[in-house]
Amino acid sequence: MGILDEKAAADKTPSADQEGVTKFDLCFEKRPPLPKARLDPLNDWRRILFDLGLLGEETTPVGLVGFGNVSQRLQQGPKGREHFLITATQTGGKPVLTARDYSIVTAWDLDANRIYAEGPAAPSSESLTHAAIYAIAANVRFIFHVHSSPIWSQAARLGLPATAAHIPYGTPAMAQEMQRLLATLSDRKTHIVAMAGHTNGIIAFGETAEATGNALIQTLGEARARL
Repeated sequence: MGILDEKAAADKTPSADQEGVTKFDLCFEKRPPLPKARLDPLNDWRRILFDLGLLGEETTPVGLVGFGNVSQRLQQGPKGREHFLITATQTGGKPVLTARDYSIVTAWDLDANRIYAEGPAAPSSESLTHAAIYAIAANVRFIFHVHSSPIWSQAARLGLPATAAHIPYGTPAMAQEMQRLLATLSDRKTHIVAMAGHTNGIIAFGETAEATGNALIQTLGEARARL
């Protein structure tokens, strides 16, 4: 099978904050899904986040749109390229995902605004931001992008780092901003970052799924206590 250029998907003209719309050039190759066992650690936490309302579906001016995505760094692939597993686009509203709801990002070019991926479905529209974090933070193995009004609204009071408010999600500018922000953070193993230019957008990342998910849940509890 040859590479399918999904550039047309990136040529849409969404609002700056619209979730679920691919804003990068995508070179995608259709391939079979990974075995279920390879997906279980990430998929189990994805279900927890969905049950907490941190992933899901919301009503927008264009209708119901899924929000949130999770990813996991994989071992290096051919030619030393970094790979990561990520939920496929438009899966936020599904309570339970199957192996066909995941994609593998096999390479990326932040400057060219391009993602290369393969699998049964195209990757999340937030893949470029995930790639930027994996590229600069070698210890990060899991990234959870969620929506949380309590955490987002209380980010400053909680002392959370935040991206610049004028930068929209899913763009090369957000990927570059995330890398700038990471360069200023301490060497803690887990971080929670607010996306100031993406309403309710929160990114958690760490070395293990448990540490990343538990940090997110703890921060949610602290945020709710401040409301």
